[in-house]
Amino acid sequence: MAPSGPKGDPKAKADAKPKAKPKAKKPEDNPEDKIPRVDQPDRNAMDEALKKVNADVEALQKKKQDLDKRIADRSTGKEEFFQKKAEIRAKLDDVQARMEPLMGKKDELYKQIDAEKGAEKEMKEQLKKAKGSLGFSSEADIDKRIAEIEMTMHTSSLTLKEEKKFMDEIKELKRSKPKVTKLKGMEAEMENRKPGGNTDSIRGEIKQQTENIAALKEEKRLISAEYAKLNEERQKTMGDMPELFEERGKIQTAIQEKINKRNEIRDEFRVKEKEFNAYMNEIRKIRAEKAAEGREERQKEFEERRKQRQVEQLDEQPHVAEITLIEQTISWGKNLLPKEDKKEDESAKKATDFNNPEGAMVLLKKTDREEEFYYAPTKKKSAKGGKKKEDSAKKTIKHDAATFQLFDQLKLDAPITVDEIPALIVKLEAMLEDYNQKVKDWEVNREEMKKKIMDGQADDEKKDEEKAED
Repeated sequence: MAPSGPKGDPKAKADAKPKAKPKAKKPEDNPEDKIPRVDQPDRNAMDEALKKVNADVEALQKKKQDLDKRIADRSTGKEEFFQKKAEIRAKLDDVQARMEPLMGKKDELYKQIDAEKGAEKEMKEQLKKAKGSLGFSSEADIDKRIAEIEMTMHTSSLTLKEEKKFMDEIKELKRSKPKVTKLKGMEAEMENRKPGGNTDSIRGEIKQQTENIAALKEEKRLISAEYAKLNEERQKTMGDMPELFEERGKIQTAIQEKINKRNEIRDEFRVKEKEFNAYMNEIRKIRAEKAAEGREERQKEFEERRKQRQVEQLDEQPHVAEITLIEQTISWGKNLLPKEDKKEDESAKKATDFNNPEGAMVLLKKTDREEEFYYAPTKKKSAKGGKKKEDSAKKTIKHDAATFQLFDQLKLDAPITVDEIPALIVKLEAMLEDYNQKVKDWEVNREEMKKKIMDGQADDEKKDEEKAED
């Protein structure tokens, strides 16, 4: 018979602690009530207002179309008038184009006259300045002064400072000689220069340009008179057209006012819609924060419940399933052993104390004797008994899928024959001892682990272990 699955031990569970009742929350103020309420704008009302304004615009546009038609009917010969007007305008532009270069040339000539006058004035000022700075009118006067200084230096007893002063004066007088020559040239140029400079020819050219400009102005005046006459004739032809134009202008103004009103309605709706959207964004933000707080509270409650469940799980003896499975497997294996092996196991486990006198010997049972000196069975009987014992040890064990699954849980190979059972039992007993030691450790560390779980230290240690593994 294969070992059955493990069953839980109801005594391993400790008394569950009663859960604390949640404290009643005080009613809090709703943050949404603190925000001024903004109603959603009525789009249907806006559409109705726009529909009315559009109807007024269409009516005014229809009136304007009727006036345009009347004006078009009255505007016969419009193409011929504009064609002739364009021809006259072209003549005026041609005269103006010929006149502008002449006027520009005249301005240039006047600028030349001004330049000549400025040059003459500048020359006079330079000449006057040169005469004032030199103090000599000829080179002979300079040589005379140099001779006087040299005579004074040769005939008089001078100090070194006075002699140096006279030497500097002589140098300055020698440097002034070219300036005197230049001054003479300037005076000669001024004497040969005509008053006003070379402006007679320029003034004659200005006179010629003035006559040409006057002729073009007269031509332009005649063309302008023809242009005015054409407009006057056209005005007479049009009759009461100005009243029609004025009425059309009023209609256009009214249409524009209606369009502006339509834009104002749309802008006002957009402003209200923007305010409403801003209000709804604030509401959504508050609700999102509130939902986040609720999630945080629920997370805290979940963590507390999770810790409480972990604490409650610590009250359950660990490895109950493994220990039960091992014990059942050991029992199953012992049941498969031959009866003689069972008795040997039982006799090996029982230790017998003998109170015999000193020097006495105890005769072992036949089954416990190692030598066969005292037992010599017949050949036939011995052969028969040996075969039976050998067959029972090599007996094949029948397994099913459940048996293999249980041995897979134990991470052991399922025995194929009965003679593999003793080694299997040794392994199972070692495993059982290991699990019993773990249970003892659990009993020692249970309270400390509960405290770590409630303080959150167990989660921190688990995270540290995961980081170390990574």
